Amino acid sequence: MKRIAFTALLLAMALSLPAAFDAAASDDLFYHREAYQEDMDHLTSSLGDAESDSERAAILWRMSRTRLYLTDAIPEDDKDARLAGYGESEAYADESLAIEESADAYHWKASAIGRIGQVNGPLNSLSKAKPMRALIEKVQNDFNADMSDAWYVLSLLYDQLPGAPLSFGNANAAISYIRRCIDTQDNVNRLNLSNYLELAQQLEKRGWSASKRAKELDRMEGKYAEESVPTEKMKHYEGRDGRDTQPFYSTLPLGEFSDRQEAAMLCQYALAVYAIKAEPLPSETERAKEIQAFLDELLG
Repeated sequence: MKRIAFTALLLAMALSLPAAFDAAASDDLFYHREAYQEDMDHLTSSLGDAESDSERAAILWRMSRTRLYLTDAIPEDDKDARLAGYGESEAYADESLAIEESADAYHWKASAIGRIGQVNGPLNSLSKAKPMRALIEKVQNDFNADMSDAWYVLSLLYDQLPGAPLSFGNANAAISYIRRCIDTQDNVNRLNLSNYLELAQQLEKRGWSASKRAKELDRMEGKYAEESVPTEKMKHYEGRDGRDTQPFYSTLPLGEFSDRQEAAMLCQYALAVYAIKAEPLPSETERAKEIQAFLDELLG
């Protein structure tokens, strides 16, 4: 009887102790289960018991990441709540950076700044563009991170912003950045449907013919070879082997088909990837519907 009581006491004490930080568990909750509130609860409960400054910094940038996604779910008409959430996300990234600089903390700080700009409107978003780019360039250049998600953010910036003299938007750089994003993405644990759709939509908007692509890609090849700074080099990544550049989802090089044809190919590939996942996440199902609708437009 005493042994049972003692065991029960130990169990109660164990359950009352704060959970130790588990980076792999946090990343699984975030990326593979989209259990954002559960992840935030785990991170919050672990923060006060971090075993080192590095662990505390790692918890904080993950809190920035997860708070940003939790804020994304707030209705768009609740501007104050969205601004507060994205501001909290940026603050967590800043706290992480104050302890220890990392590519991840800079990336999520940039993402939070971008969201704040979007909430405040086009002019504010435009004013946030250069600070965002500086942070992402730090991620890719200073840390040499070659981070897929950061290439995605750069692609969106260059695609959505106006060109000179108003800003630095550039359709070709945007497409090169999203191509690098796709070539560095995690294909084991993530479907990456948003990446394929983003490239498909950018290609359809640019609309190059096969012959124009071949000529332009040959021009890019030399610029890609000349550059050494990662963010400058990857502006020309699309033409790294000229017209013979070949993506992993095609049996033909880029110089042999048009932008629109590749856009359709990307959609078909993404839908095939989605079809083989036994239990897709709700967000993946929604993205697959968007891809199918876009493919129908391309083939219609």
